[in-house]
Amino acid sequence: MKAQKNLTLAAYGRIKEMMLNYHIVPGQRLVFMDLAKQLGVSRTPVNNALSILAKEGYLDFIPHQGYSVHKLTLAEAEEMFELREILELGTIGKAIRMMTPEKLKAVEDRKNDYENAISDQVQRKLFVLDMEFHAGIIEMIENDFLVERYRDVCQRIFLRFRIEDLRLKRIREIVAEHAQLLETLRIRDVTRATEFLKRHHQNSRENLFAVIFKNDQPIEKIKLPRAQSV
Repeated sequence: MKAQKNLTLAAYGRIKEMMLNYHIVPGQRLVFMDLAKQLGVSRTPVNNALSILAKEGYLDFIPHQGYSVHKLTLAEAEEMFELREILELGTIGKAIRMMTPEKLKAVEDRKNDYENAISDQVQRKLFVLDMEFHAGIIEMIENDFLVERYRDVCQRIFLRFRIEDLRLKRIREIVAEHAQLLETLRIRDVTRATEFLKRHHQNSRENLFAVIFKNDQPIEKIKLPRAQSV
């Protein structure tokens, strides 16, 4: 039983890694036998792993057809970006209060990791490094639960959209925005850090949505009719 569980967890990790490395992409249908052969395991742990990933929202399951990689919808993206922003804005003040030179250095190192990873094309690795830069700020408050929730919501965003049409111009803009944010941390300016975070999120949202949801209509809140007097 324990060995089977370990095989399932290993298969789960490998499949998620394949998504991260863009070896399987949003919208792609997954074939049990092919995955089992690639991973070197039987169909059972692969089936169990796919079931877990479907429950987490990374895959879609259609009876009699099987699994496919879930494509992020506009509604989901709106909700995920809102949650991500809430997590960051809700912790930035405490992060600055609890900041030490060592913690600041760790965030600066992650900023540099992002910059050093930029090449002539957009890669999923950049989304991971961007996530880790921001997670490093949340880590300053020493709350592992919030850090893991932040990483989870970020992965639920970037593992579920295709990256072919994303522009390098935005990647380079992010470098400048990271540098500005880091400077507000360095001078312990909570007000400016909050303003930069809001602007950073707005820029990221607008640029990303314009590419991956270019054929979708923006979400508008439904206006309820006014109650008529009787």
